[in-house]
Amino acid sequence: MSRKLAMQQYGNQLVMDLQVYLRSLHTHQANNAIVTRARNSLFQTLRDHFEQEPQGTLQVQLLPEETFINNTLLPIAMQDFARIKELTGQLRGMGVGEVVFDSTVTADGLSDFAQAVYRGMHSREQMEPRRFTGVQALELEYSASGSSERDAHQVVVWLFSGLLDGLDGLRDLVAEDHVPTMAPFMRHVRLLVDLTTERSTVIRHLCLARRDGGSADDAIHRVACRTFLAVQVGHAHGLDRAALMSLGLASILDVVTEGTEPEQVLTAIAPYVTLSDLAPRVMMMLRELELVRRGRPTGRHGQLLHLMEELVTTIHSESPATLEDVHSQLGWVSGVDAAVLDAVLEWLGDLPIGAIVQSRSLGDVLLLDRGEDGATLRGRELFDDGLGEIRVVRDIQEDKPIVFASKIDFVYEATEEDSWS
Repeated sequence: MSRKLAMQQYGNQLVMDLQVYLRSLHTHQANNAIVTRARNSLFQTLRDHFEQEPQGTLQVQLLPEETFINNTLLPIAMQDFARIKELTGQLRGMGVGEVVFDSTVTADGLSDFAQAVYRGMHSREQMEPRRFTGVQALELEYSASGSSERDAHQVVVWLFSGLLDGLDGLRDLVAEDHVPTMAPFMRHVRLLVDLTTERSTVIRHLCLARRDGGSADDAIHRVACRTFLAVQVGHAHGLDRAALMSLGLASILDVVTEGTEPEQVLTAIAPYVTLSDLAPRVMMMLRELELVRRGRPTGRHGQLLHLMEELVTTIHSESPATLEDVHSQLGWVSGVDAAVLDAVLEWLGDLPIGAIVQSRSLGDVLLLDRGEDGATLRGRELFDDGLGEIRVVRDIQEDKPIVFASKIDFVYEATEEDSWS
């Protein structure tokens, strides 16, 4: 068993033990015998881990639609999802989104943690205190108001890496003639839509960054990038929430339907009953995508997915692409209406966030964001050993190419100055 799979299995057990322990506080005080039994079960699960890895920590991150342990997405079973959602809502109501355990944890430390949860639960106030023996209860925010850059960037990275895992698993299950549930992907896309609203800049940097070397997973990586960016473009041009979710799900399911004859797409997707009321939209978008690939007239959602596929392929080609290359390549894509092309180019902009430009005073600069006012272009100088401080960029050399060559993706280290909104 791989280390990642072992951590996921362990994480599921730990989160379920945590849920049972804290749920018992609804009706019992922290020193009740029922609560004590649940505490001892949780404590033993923690000890099983720390006896093997005494120097490590266990970081349980609870988001409204997804749960992670040590930055690894947990595959929560459908029958357990309601329980985990209850735990997440319970803790977030007290201002807690992440619970961290270390090897110093004790049964008494867990009891003190439970006492604080009990007070917060029954007073409907923020949890105080937040540090106990071997346990920390931390905030974890990703909304526009009050979130730290570390949280915002990290949540997007978790979501992206989780989608990569999910796409691999989806492809393998279908290859084995299984019909997988789409419920985890629906939760995933729902959270993506929320993040797209408030964290578009982080998503751009993640999806436009180039990977070192090539691998068999490049195709999966491009699908994940297309999914994130297509939802972002759709949001920028006013698509409603249901349309954005359908767009994301269609991009995901294209992993298993790509190449299907347009008229057979509906039959191929019909068994995916877990798409629920989104199924008709997803089916039509996938059919549209197959039509436009064949140069045939079709709807604009399929055109958008096809155009974003070309954009991602161009940017992640063997050599870094310039903005001129991107414009040229997209302009040659057949079957795409001028309105869809204009929408994508407008979203990309004349000075795309995530691209590298040359400044007369700063040299090579990664375009970081447009500042808190949305109008002040900011960047960071590129050095051999990393990035410089955030600076306002005013003197871009317009005769020099704008290049998509950033590698700021999974290794980004936030600073106190960073504020990508």
